[in-house]
Amino acid sequence: MLDFVALDVETANARRGSICALGLVVVENGVITQRHSWLCRPPESIGHFDGFNVSLHGITAKMVAGEPLFRERLDHAVAIIGDRPVVMHNAGFDTCAIRQACDAEGMRWPTFRYGCTLVWARRELELVSYRLPPVAQVLGVPLDSHHDAAEDAEACARIFLAMAEKRGSATVEEFAVAAGASLGRLGPDGWRGCVSVSASVPSRSRAELVSPVVNTDSDADHPLFGQVVVFTGALSRRRQEAWDAVALLGGTPEDSVTKRTTRLVIGGGFSGDDPADYSTGKAAKALRLRQKGHPIEVLTEVEFESLLRLAS
Repeated sequence: MLDFVALDVETANARRGSICALGLVVVENGVITQRHSWLCRPPESIGHFDGFNVSLHGITAKMVAGEPLFRERLDHAVAIIGDRPVVMHNAGFDTCAIRQACDAEGMRWPTFRYGCTLVWARRELELVSYRLPPVAQVLGVPLDSHHDAAEDAEACARIFLAMAEKRGSATVEEFAVAAGASLGRLGPDGWRGCVSVSASVPSRSRAELVSPVVNTDSDADHPLFGQVVVFTGALSRRRQEAWDAVALLGGTPEDSVTKRTTRLVIGGGFSGDDPADYSTGKAAKALRLRQKGHPIEVLTEVEFESLLRLAS
């Protein structure tokens, strides 16, 4: 039976734990049976509202002032989820947001299995971008109000239903096996991401990267100008697109961490400042080089995207 819960969160600021809205869509036997759209007060220590985030989702501090706390909303969400798997688009972001919000509230992390339609879309489709809007568009899924948590959760649910139908999968677990990408797991004892695991299924996002021409006439004062940038972990934008953005700003994107590397961008839910907290080969090598005195600055994907906005 194709039973799952699609989940999306919106945040008040660049701190992923600053959750101010949750959207849940329950799917039972392949049919949407419930849709929940909740505002909440973010954890107080990280709960300020940033203008950029407000411009995306339209939620303000005044709007959530009388709403339940995040911890209350999460308890309700967990009760609805039960033992069903959870599906999210860019699960690295949403699960990281939940973990950080729980940490800020002094709560234990909830327990659930989860899949990521961003990861799966990269296996199943061939697109320029795997963000929610273009994936929804190519699959004929309506998305009228992007960054509305319930709207995004429903789009995610319908995206997965469309991909599962193409595969003929009867369960989330069956689809994950067929697509060659394992389910992730979140629990009080830790978390494991939804990642590609099968070498037999070609990954659409791993096509050979093309080194772009570096724009040497860009703003020399931009933080990425003259930097050698390497990416690791899942990103919300296509890797080639990230490379092109770096080159446009006068940086040099490279595929491997070397002594030349000056910036390492870690995706997939990373939120700290130490590559030792993220288990990829590139992060491990960056850590070794940093310990030897090479000045490699570590950026989260959110921080990288913020640098791109400086030039817009």
